[in-house]
Formats: sequence, C-alpha cells, structure tokens
Amino acid sequence: MTLAMLLQRLPILPFGKHLSTFFAPIAAHVKTLRALLPAAAATTLPHALTGATTYVKANSENPASGSAGDSYSFEFYTLRHQAQSYLIQGLPDGLTFNGDIANPSISGTLPSAGEYQIQITGYRWPNREGPSTSAYTLMLQIEEAKAASPWSHLTTDTFAAGFKSSQWFGDFYDNGDGWAYHLKHGWLFVSGADESALWMWDGQLGWLYTGSSLYPFFYRHSTSEWLYYKERENARQFWDYAKGTWTTYEKN
Repeated sequence: MTLAMLLQRLPILPFGKHLSTFFAPIAAHVKTLRALLPAAAATTLPHALTGATTYVKANSENPASGSAGDSYSFEFYTLRHQAQSYLIQGLPDGLTFNGDIANPSISGTLPSAGEYQIQITGYRWPNREGPSTSAYTLMLQIEEAKAASPWSHLTTDTFAAGFKSSQWFGDFYDNGDGWAYHLKHGWLFVSGADESALWMWDGQLGWLYTGSSLYPFFYRHSTSEWLYYKERENARQFWDYAKGTWTTYEKN
C-alpha cells in the first residue's frame, strides 16, 4: 500500500501519459499509411501482359509493301513475357496465322491491291484469356500484280536494277510493268507471254510484231507490211517492204 502511494507521487506516470498522447497521432498515421500501401502497390505494379511491360514486336518491315499475288511472311513475338495466345484481326483473304506460340507468323499470298491494317494482340494465357498487350498494327500496302515477264532466263540474262541482256534483242532496261528502254530503239511497250511472239508499241511506228525467231524483222500493224531493222549510229533504219525504201527514225 505504501509502495502504491509512492509510485503515484513519482513523475514517471504523468510523463508516460504525455508520451502516449504524443505518439497516438503518429501511430494512427502509420496505420493509415499501411492501409494505403496495398492500393498504391496495385497502381504501380502492372499485370504481366499489359502494354507497360509486354508488347508485340517484329523484326519484319512495317509498313510492308508488295504486289497482289506475291508470297509474303511476317514474323512477330512478344517482348519480356511470351504470350500464350494471340488475337489476329483484319486478316485479308490469302493470309493466315500459323497459331505457333514459339514462332508466331502471318504468311500466304498477298491480297488484291489496296491498304490493309492487321491488328495483333497477345494474351498471357491460352484461349485468349488473362491480361493482354496493346494491339500491334501491321500495315500492308499492296499494288496491282505486275504482268509476268516474257523474257526467258535461257536466252536473257538479268542484272541488278532491272537491266537485261537478250541474246536476240540486245540490251535493255525492264521497268517491270511492260515498259522497256532499249539501248537502240528507246522506249517500247512490250506485250506478250512468250518472247517468241511479242507485240511492241513504238512511239513512231505504232504496234510492231516480232519475236526471237523473227527479229530484226517486224510486222507493222498500221500498214500490214513487214519492216527490216538495220542498226545505225544514233538512229534506226528500216527497210519498208511496202514502199521498197529505207526510212530512218530516231530512238523513242
């Protein structure tokens, strides 16, 4: 009893009360901070396949271009985390997704001329479930198909940038769309599926018919007569069988 009365007179107990009063707001503040930490963590730690951490990437050219009917292949992947499934949207006829998770790709035959947008989205789990990446857009710019070349590799050598050398027709530049620039004749529009039978549009002579077994003879459509070509320096000379005379023309 005497000890209890003594302790009540000591200053330690009032001081303890003051400490409790002082630290109470701090403790409450710490409690509040602890309550906020999970919420803050949820906003700063993204899912495994959100656009912030994982995204679709490709080493192939994008935008891609080509001609209708050409073969095409586009390989892609997800960076950081590997997607377990993909959603491919806007895939045109002729192109297919291989469905391979380890080496995903789109391949096939390019569609008709136009511009196409293909959307690729990766998913964390199979069957397109779970978090996903942002959509990756593949742009395709397709031109009309070019006419098949009539020039055979058996008689024509092809060099860089469209230059060709024919055993019977000589040296020329093939533009790939029918137009050719011949070193002697100049610009010609060449039409035909086989070099044994070709129609050529000549700006000065009109439509001419020739081929590997006919050249340097030409059949001239406008006069229904044959011409014989003789090379001259900086000019072209033709024997006109209808007129029985030589006529000189410059290059087109």
